[in-house]
Amino acid sequence: MQLVPVMAALGSWGRLHLPASHELSVRAELLEQGGPELWDRFMDELSEQHLGIPRPPGTPSVFAELQSAYEAEAAGGTLESARPA
Repeated sequence: MQLVPVMAALGSWGRLHLPASHELSVRAELLEQGGPELWDRFMDELSEQHLGIPRPPGTPSVFAELQSAYEAEAAGGTLESARPA
């Protein structure tokens, strides 16, 4: 879980320097743009799922945000249309 920032950095590098469709790299872009605040929420969510440590009440799901961004891209949308209001 503590490797989320490293994974975000690797994803960011990969989407900029390797051939990948925007559809497949949109999650990396979202993690890059979300920065440490999003990474912390993601680590909290992973801790909840794998260790049973509850995340703070009312914390939005990072998994849902990443999936929403992917689905919007797959449907021909944009990253902006996938962001929660």
